[in-house]
Amino acid sequence: MPKNRKHKLDTVGTGLLAGLALPLVIFLMVYLVRQPGISFSEYLTGLWRIHALIKIGSLCVFANLAVFWGFLRIKYERAARGVLGATLLYAFVVLISKAA
Repeated sequence: MPKNRKHKLDTVGTGLLAGLALPLVIFLMVYLVRQPGISFSEYLTGLWRIHALIKIGSLCVFANLAVFWGFLRIKYERAARGVLGATLLYAFVVLISKAA
């Protein structure tokens, strides 16, 4: 009977890190492509002023879906749980910011 080997990257921490980092990287890429002439703090302030920061941030989290399915496809269930946890964390942040 073959042993159930666990890959070193199949951890909740790996998935959590990927799920938290990917939306931030995408958000940063959007800033660099769309608004290279202004500072990042001015960009954030402008988005906050027009109530678009949370909306754009929420759209960036959709990339976690691809990472989640990718981890499931290669049978990294623990890492997929981490991505799901990061996505839920972002959802709570959005929920709290909408309530404030």
